[in-house]
Amino acid sequence: MKIFSKYTICAALAGLFCSCTGNFEEYNTNPNQPQTLESGALVTQLINCLASPEENPCQRNNTFWACFGGYVTATNTWHWGDFNYYTYNVGDKENRWSADWYFTQFYKNYFSIVRMNQPACLPLAKLLRVDVMLRVACLQGPIPYTQIKEGTFAVAYDNEETAFKAMFEDLDSAIAELTEIAGAMTDEINPLKGGYDPIYDGDFKKWVKYANSLKLRMAIRISGVSGYEEFAHQKALEAVNHSIGVMSSINDSAWDNLNGRYKNGFQVVQEWGEVRPNASIVTFMNGYNDARRSVYFTPKDGSSSEYVGVRSGIRGIKPDMYRKSSKFNVETNTKMLVFSAAEVAFLRAEANLLGWDDVADNAQRYYEEGIRLSFNERGVGTAASAYINDSSSVPTGFKDMKNTKYDYTPKNTVTIKWNEGASTSEKLNRIITQKWIANFPMGNEGWNDYRRTGFPDIFPAGDNLSTTGVTSERGQRRLRFSQTEYETNKANVQAAVAMIGSDKENIDLWWAKKN
Repeated sequence: MKIFSKYTICAALAGLFCSCTGNFEEYNTNPNQPQTLESGALVTQLINCLASPEENPCQRNNTFWACFGGYVTATNTWHWGDFNYYTYNVGDKENRWSADWYFTQFYKNYFSIVRMNQPACLPLAKLLRVDVMLRVACLQGPIPYTQIKEGTFAVAYDNEETAFKAMFEDLDSAIAELTEIAGAMTDEINPLKGGYDPIYDGDFKKWVKYANSLKLRMAIRISGVSGYEEFAHQKALEAVNHSIGVMSSINDSAWDNLNGRYKNGFQVVQEWGEVRPNASIVTFMNGYNDARRSVYFTPKDGSSSEYVGVRSGIRGIKPDMYRKSSKFNVETNTKMLVFSAAEVAFLRAEANLLGWDDVADNAQRYYEEGIRLSFNERGVGTAASAYINDSSSVPTGFKDMKNTKYDYTPKNTVTIKWNEGASTSEKLNRIITQKWIANFPMGNEGWNDYRRTGFPDIFPAGDNLSTTGVTSERGQRRLRFSQTEYETNKANVQAAVAMIGSDKENIDLWWAKKN
């Protein structure tokens, strides 16, 4: 059972220094550890929380919950039988893995950077804190954020509104500081040179673009929340009007280049036989005859051009059942996507649909730019024009390799070519569908957009075993709070449950679509 191959001991220790426990600082500060550790090395540890490149975190963060985003399918049942996330019926032990890992991996290094107070690394750490904790908030809802201090982790949760506002404030502060640093930084004094920054190699100007792009993503995420429309608009406008601005070219895109730290986590887990491409993304791309398929996937066994995914949520699935299906086209050193310029273009296209003409003057222009950027990022730029002008292709039906029970006909019949005369809903469907394809394999982002907009048509679990009211029509809406929190921070987590009404997986988050 490969899932425990490397982290058995770490999992046992998780209860000692996970998430928000009062024991965290005891284990975070090792009196025998040298205190002269390079601050840049600690930044590397924070960056690990973005793509989760190491095999077990990759499996947990990019497969377990990311299956709800329609990119990946787990092809093993492991030891817990019917208690599996992909059938909407996860057990407490598995449910806590991602939130606990993000908190422990991040904060133990973050507060070391705070103590060191290195003037360049600290604002970057602030930016990364917003990015990582936003991921947790979008998994579960309320989150301990404003009350967390070094040595104080068993604290009250913020409701989602409070947490988002605080994250925007922290992000604004980080952007201001990073902008100043970007104008003065030289290679001679750069603390991230020497391999510490596997994304931008210490280019602080690009980190400012990243931060502004994150700000735009956050603004779009809350744009549909009643009473926050103008706040979201203002934040989006600040992001694109900033002196350095947002990502706009493939050279701005953020990829974890691994730098020899780890093998590509998807490649390792795939070699275990425990992950395959999800039928949702493969089926859509088949219907669109998408040239990026050969970049994303390998053909199924015995074919040079036929791509076949696996339906997520099949009860009792085992690796050998779908071993002839397509695989992820990754090698041990394949870089991992963190944030793409293509996504930023799609965010601006959606901003125009919201009436934010000062953020984006033309939805079609940014929509088509998003497609071009994605095709160029994936090395198939010459195929972009024909794809953009395809007015007839639609997602095809899915035929399961083993069992017709799992066949599925997508309800989404949206074409690729922009139609200015279409309804706002159809335009949004088109934008989100192409953004979803471009963002592969960042499954949590796909899940966020699906919960927020209802697009694209991500296939529901093949077998819905939920006991908490998750429907196949809407899919799982959140994760439960970590069982560790109930064990170590009980009163505060119970108060957090009261904020959203119930600690069940069918509860909509603050920013999510409610129907």
